[in-house]
Amino acid sequence: MEFLKNTFLFRLFRQDKLLFTVIILYLAGVFYHVLKQREEFPFFLYGMYSLKEKPQDAYIAYSIKVDDTEIKYSKLRDSQRELITSTLGNAVPLLEEGKLSPEEVSRFKNWLMNYCMDMRMISDSKMDVFKLSCNYDSAGQIIVLKKELVYSYVGK
Repeated sequence: MEFLKNTFLFRLFRQDKLLFTVIILYLAGVFYHVLKQREEFPFFLYGMYSLKEKPQDAYIAYSIKVDDTEIKYSKLRDSQRELITSTLGNAVPLLEEGKLSPEEVSRFKNWLMNYCMDMRMISDSKMDVFKLSCNYDSAGQIIVLKKELVYSYVGK
């Protein structure tokens, strides 16, 4: 047990019990989230940033216009942006492949419209969803290669 006396945590425990407790609680939180395979603030795990993405000819993104005003994802809270982009990324391919029933399509379009309206505090609008094929230039700026209308929806 003599080797433990030279460790950082042992020295910290002897000198500052409050800071030691904070660090131990943080480590316990990290281990808990590792076991649950969750990555949430403030427990960012290495896996969150470690995956390499292979270059592609084009990346797919989605744009939403409500009453001719494009929703700026950068202005949204992270949770709102993630909900919209991940839902579109999963639902639009299913829409295009015809794998959703007419009722599911209607419910999805209505939900997205209502969610966007709640964020903008308006109602009874027209919404256009566009699929963007994008790439990056040599300076790392996004270039839109193709913009195609996925669907239009008029609120009720």
